[in-house]
Amino acid sequence: MVIGLDTGFFIALMHKEKEALRLWNDLSLSDIPPVVSMLTIGELLYISFRLNKSDLGKQLAENIFIAANVVPVEREIVEKAAGLKASSGIPYVDSLILATFLISGCKEIHTTDKNHFSRVNTKGVKLFFHYLKKV
Repeated sequence: MVIGLDTGFFIALMHKEKEALRLWNDLSLSDIPPVVSMLTIGELLYISFRLNKSDLGKQLAENIFIAANVVPVEREIVEKAAGLKASSGIPYVDSLILATFLISGCKEIHTTDKNHFSRVNTKGVKLFFHYLKKV
């Protein structure tokens, strides 16, 4: 089964959220790599620069490139994302990431972004929301 990992999933992973750690470990043992949008790589690098942890961000990005199927934004994704944005009002970057998952055949999507992702009807796709503990 193909699984999509949104930017929020990796934020949960960095915060050592138990379910995110478990899933990442399980995926490392799987023959089917998870799908990650190239936009997620950009978001994670931006966040790491903003936090003055660019080396950590670059290492995380490198690990994702090794362990996942990183999908670039192409025409089919842009077209699908436009429809998702128009029908749900979610931010365009989220619609691009979600379109990447849908076009790639993901049956599970893992994110922390319940506010945006739950607005979209994704028949046949299960959404899993990881929660970050407030400190």
